[in-house]
Amino acid sequence: MSRVIAWFSCGAASAVAAKLAVKKHPDCRVVYCDTMVSENEDNRRFFLDVCEWIEKPITVIKSAKYNSVDEVFEQTRWMNGIKGARCTVEMKKLPRFAYQQPDDLHIFGFTADEDDRINEFAANNPELQIEWILRDNFIRKTDCYRMLREAHIKLPRMYELGFEHNNCEGCVKASSPVYWQRTAKYFPETFARRAKQSREIGARLVRVDGERIFLDELDLTRKYIGSDGDIDCGPYCAQPRLI
Repeated sequence: MSRVIAWFSCGAASAVAAKLAVKKHPDCRVVYCDTMVSENEDNRRFFLDVCEWIEKPITVIKSAKYNSVDEVFEQTRWMNGIKGARCTVEMKKLPRFAYQQPDDLHIFGFTADEDDRINEFAANNPELQIEWILRDNFIRKTDCYRMLREAHIKLPRMYELGFEHNNCEGCVKASSPVYWQRTAKYFPETFARRAKQSREIGARLVRVDGERIFLDELDLTRKYIGSDGDIDCGPYCAQPRLI
């Protein structure tokens, strides 16, 4: 009998997807690709709250080579590119490849307002059996936030600080100056580390007025307008290998 796997990423949508998956498929495995050391410390609390909510332990899998996204950057000398972020590949996608089996049924945290991403992912991964449990139940991102609040689960701190996704602090998938300005405000040590790493590697992570610049060139006093961008991160993102 094939396994049902709900992929949890410490985000609101993946938490609700896991809850629905366990309710529909009692033997469902909820699996988390471990990047906790690089995430906001409040994610440990959220992880435990979700375990209690879904009434099932969450299986933790991790990279066999790296313990943090910083190790990925510093050892591979690669942060982000046209094929995606190296940290996502090494710490989320490759562990998923190692864990999954050909006949698994996968459940990811794509919401009903992400049809374009769903269609793109399905087209690029025809070998996977996928149940779009949030879309099929007409659940949007805002519904996920509401459902967690109704369950008396406090949203992860990153959302409360204004971040649109609960990624690692200083996510290198982001090119938005709004995102990096907020990172500099709330996580100055992380911002400084990313700025140093990106300089050493030669990665211009932020885009301002249509031009890619280094983080240490970003004017932190300027008022930027816009969103964080499409930087959702999970075991489904990026190209499989960056060699």
